[in-house]
Amino acid sequence: MGFDRYLFAYFVNGRDADAEQVRFAVSHDVTAKGWTPLHTGAPMLRSTVGEHGARDPFLTRDPRTGRVHLLATDLHAAVGDAEGGAWNRAVRHGSRSIVVWSSDDLVHWTPPYLATIAPADAGNAWAPKAFWSPDINGWSVFFASAVYPEGASRTRERHQRVLSVETTDFRQFSAPRTYLDPGHDVIDVAFAEFDGRLHRFSADSLTNVPDEKWRFVSQEVGTAIDDPAFAVVRRDLGRPELERTEGPAPFPALDGSALFLLLDEFEKRGCQLFRSHDPSSGRWEHIPDAGLPAGARHGSVLPITTAEAERLLATQDPS
Repeated sequence: MGFDRYLFAYFVNGRDADAEQVRFAVSHDVTAKGWTPLHTGAPMLRSTVGEHGARDPFLTRDPRTGRVHLLATDLHAAVGDAEGGAWNRAVRHGSRSIVVWSSDDLVHWTPPYLATIAPADAGNAWAPKAFWSPDINGWSVFFASAVYPEGASRTRERHQRVLSVETTDFRQFSAPRTYLDPGHDVIDVAFAEFDGRLHRFSADSLTNVPDEKWRFVSQEVGTAIDDPAFAVVRRDLGRPELERTEGPAPFPALDGSALFLLLDEFEKRGCQLFRSHDPSSGRWEHIPDAGLPAGARHGSVLPITTAEAERLLATQDPS
């Protein structure tokens, strides 16, 4: 396929039924500096399963068939509960499943279904991301969970760590394993290859100073997903341009000249675009005039063809 546009999947905050559902925007060209929200910014996919919310949407394309799968967090955080709010519940007794859709044309999607991927002792399964692995002819799926001792009352919140499972069809999954657990909160792990190196991004709560906390994204570089020696490039991606960041979403420039990175300035402006022609240096340029949809939160970007873009832009009603 000859890709020359991008599809952006995202969600927005809010208290109504349309919030925390999947929205799409199509880029005007390869620069990622202009975007058209589909259906005037209304949801294109709505979850009717689990908690009836779909946050943190992630798009991945099957290199064998071209079929696209969309994974999302099964959470409607705008809904409170007797324990003191959605977040209090979600990290202790939240969904251990993710929401999955699939499509062959990006317009018509399968009905959503739940896939349980977190272990029984987990309190949640957040921000799923899938990365193709030729070694298993399938995907490694990464997500964040708080894991509690067996029989624990769960009155004390446990830290988030990154777990992973493997799948070939997003129906059957291997047993979860711990991928990244530094002993403090780390969520939203994402990967991107550039210039022969693998860049790993995560929302890590610690700085280079032990026990000093802030809320920014870390960047590391390694040789493979399971490289035990990822080297830290930066601990504060988004600073000083943004007040806080999470939900890193890297994607390559289609001419191979740069790596783009979306960072979610949560509780503030939402997604902001950055670009680096030398990501191993840790230097990133903020592109504040990127024209991203207003209020767009933690999502992902998929390269698409002109034909796919035109088909999406011609779609007037959500599936």
